[in-house]
Amino acid sequence: MFLVVQLSIPILRFGDGDRAQRFAWQMFSTAEQSPVFVVHTQDETMEIALGDFMARVRADIDIVSLMPPHLCEVVPDADRVTWETGEHVC
Repeated sequence: MFLVVQLSIPILRFGDGDRAQRFAWQMFSTAEQSPVFVVHTQDETMEIALGDFMARVRADIDIVSLMPPHLCEVVPDADRVTWETGEHVC
């Protein structure tokens, strides 16, 4: 009986909410999601390694929507940020 309860609660709760909870098992799961960001200034083009900004890329964090605005803030004179599937104008 205990095993039924122990398995049924996570199965029933699976899919609740649109985001992983802190300290839940999803927090420790990763997926290969490594877009290459390129910051363009008037003088140069710099390829940004995600390892310089993040220890580990998590699957539940939308890197593509969060990283370009951040790069515009931290890179002086950034005009735009591009990646494989898009572009963000600073």
